[in-house]
Amino acid sequence: LRSMKLPIIDNASSDNHEASFVQRVDIFIICRATTADFAEGYEQIRQTYCQVDTQIKPCFLYEGEWMGRDALDHVSISDIIENKSFSSLLEYALNTRCATDAASPAPSFVMFLTDDCVLLDCLEVVLAHAIGSLQYDQKDRVFNFLTRLHPGISRCQTRDCMSPSPRDWQYHSLAPYLNKAFDAYAHESVKQHDGVYLYTTKSGSTEWNYPVDLSGGVYRYKDVQMILKQIRTEDKDCNGKHGFSDQGGLSHPNTFEVRGNQAVLAIDNDLVAARKTLSAVPSRPLMVVLAINRVQDVCHAPIAGSGEGRVAQSTLTANDNNSTDPTDPSALLKLLLNGRNLDLERYLSTPYNSSHIGDVFLCDQLNVSQSSELQELSPDVSVLIPVHRGVYFVSHSIASIIMQCVDELHQPLDDETRGPQSSLSSMQIVIVDDRCDDGSIDVMIQSCKKLLDSQQNILLMVFDHREGQITLHEEHQQQQKRHHPQPTISIAIDIIASKSPGVASALNTGLDHCRSELVARMDADDICAPGRLISQLRFMRGNSSVNVVGASAVIFSTKDDQDTNDCTILPYHSVAPNSNQCHIVRTSLPVIDPGFLSWTMLFTCTISHPTVMFRKSAIDEIRGYDESIKCAEDYDLWLRMLEKDCRSILCLPFVGVWHRKHKHNNSVTNSLAQKKEANEACYRAICKKILSSPDDETDESLDIEHITALKDPATATSLDSINNAARLLMNMESTFLQKNDMCLTEHEIKLIQNDCNARIGELATIAISKFGKDNTDHFKFNSSEGPCYVWRLWSDRCPNEQFQRLSLLC
Repeated sequence: LRSMKLPIIDNASSDNHEASFVQRVDIFIICRATTADFAEGYEQIRQTYCQVDTQIKPCFLYEGEWMGRDALDHVSISDIIENKSFSSLLEYALNTRCATDAASPAPSFVMFLTDDCVLLDCLEVVLAHAIGSLQYDQKDRVFNFLTRLHPGISRCQTRDCMSPSPRDWQYHSLAPYLNKAFDAYAHESVKQHDGVYLYTTKSGSTEWNYPVDLSGGVYRYKDVQMILKQIRTEDKDCNGKHGFSDQGGLSHPNTFEVRGNQAVLAIDNDLVAARKTLSAVPSRPLMVVLAINRVQDVCHAPIAGSGEGRVAQSTLTANDNNSTDPTDPSALLKLLLNGRNLDLERYLSTPYNSSHIGDVFLCDQLNVSQSSELQELSPDVSVLIPVHRGVYFVSHSIASIIMQCVDELHQPLDDETRGPQSSLSSMQIVIVDDRCDDGSIDVMIQSCKKLLDSQQNILLMVFDHREGQITLHEEHQQQQKRHHPQPTISIAIDIIASKSPGVASALNTGLDHCRSELVARMDADDICAPGRLISQLRFMRGNSSVNVVGASAVIFSTKDDQDTNDCTILPYHSVAPNSNQCHIVRTSLPVIDPGFLSWTMLFTCTISHPTVMFRKSAIDEIRGYDESIKCAEDYDLWLRMLEKDCRSILCLPFVGVWHRKHKHNNSVTNSLAQKKEANEACYRAICKKILSSPDDETDESLDIEHITALKDPATATSLDSINNAARLLMNMESTFLQKNDMCLTEHEIKLIQNDCNARIGELATIAISKFGKDNTDHFKFNSSEGPCYVWRLWSDRCPNEQFQRLSLLC
């Protein structure tokens, strides 16, 4: 309930009585108390929400008889429905209107939540994502919205197995639907141009193919009724006995979930006929599930473990019992009654590869985190932007950065999640003039001034360091001081001339002038997604061992000759109008698990440079960007950093940047040079990290052709090249796992091994299709040193893929 952040009505201000679509939401909470202490605890929570003047009031439905009823004689229960079974309370909740007129029609949508769900954004934002997804098109192709999933999920904790994400998913912006549906009354953060990923439900596995989910699943009301009808029909056919309980499939929440998924399978043909074949998930984490104890005996999923298997010690106070065990609900109840609550800020700053987690972070009522490391870093951030050319794009780019501060200033204060560690009180923007001759920098400065002229409490200062002197744009500064004598947020723009031509030199020059320890990269033709900087700041302040944090990117083009959308899907389009049509090319989804990311970086750069935020001291320690590298300077930098610590780089599963593709991109104009430099960077990294060659030497047994064949098997020129690439891969795997044995999680080791298997399968497929189909002797030779080495290797490591091998031989 606290994580929902239900809107509070301020009676002192009539301006706050704006309509909100959350007012049209009914919240029913079905409770079951087994002791008088828990009955008292539920009642305390109910009374709290009765006293707070929120726009909606949760309705508590009590299942069965309260134990220790005499202990609650002093409590008024006139508005409490009790002594009911779960099935009857579920029916009541689905057919009763509270927030609206009782005579109003049935709701359009239903969201299920369990008591261990923690929302990472307010309920209004979550529902906006869900409803926007389900209304994606008029054909109702999207069956559900799964709040607890996101692109960073790669593990299923409840089954203790890997959970690879679907291969067919596509990113879709919700901006057109959110603006149309909620523009008049939505929370400001609803209109932040978030998107969702849609995928064919059947293409998923484990977590991604679980259509009925009570932990955050959102559905159309009519589809929920269709599932309930199917369960009742099956119960009737089985005389109420269906494996779990004599009371049928609606006797318990867990039974309902299991039977609901069985019902979906039973009515699959109806769903396919209705074209309801897609599932939707958010593009960033919106929920975690605290799987810290088990209070039911229907399902026996394992309890998630944290680092200590207990409440995080750093969040306990002297008044708490340090032996508090999260598997004991009674101990957690005592913490609640003593004024302790979950520290929602800590969950926002901690990345997870599973939706079910075992961490318990506590805070007091003021949400002052007990972790000292969160308080030490400065709130400032430096944004580093090299500018060469881009007069048509820079206005939108710089506006998207300035708007990060504007959004932060206008966000409502929230004691639950906005402590000092989540503030953005000052910003430095370092613009590096890399031989810019088209007026782009002047356009950027004018855009900033125009944008901030109407903004309250933001002070803009511009310092031009070119021509050997510092020039302060004093007139605008003095004008702002007169209007805003006490600015809340300050923005300083420093314009620097690059010492030498090239991106690497421009970045090193800019780094020398960055005054913050935390530096965010940005390109002058890209667009910063809403909430990017504050999300990365929050993470970096809470995770001092990480030196670089990246994010996802939406790659788009403004060419008019493609299947286009209106440019209103672009973030901040209203403050930087663009007449061109927009086409989403694809999304760049980074690797989330840091150990696995370190492994994948040996093959290709899996980090989008404009999305990163890094610690300046960590970059200085490895001597910055290599200015001899013209096109792959970022890739070389990350590989050198990972040589020191395989867990120093991490990516967060949210869209941080909209990356513009156009004919002047470096990856377009210098694609061959970029590929060559990337292969050379891989060669150096493998020699040092895998083959342990000294910094100034290379291993003569390693040919760069082997690396090229490993990275792109289709370019291999001989069967020997394929075999050598496979031998190199085996050497890389064993050495990497051995050297990082103490740093990798079991899940990351499995990811690396599975990745190796996939690469071996690709090499073997190329070997037979390109070199061996007409010469089967190659593939009858069983020696590990023979011409069919890669084929035999694939057979040994992946015995279950016989069908794939047979299909190649036929």
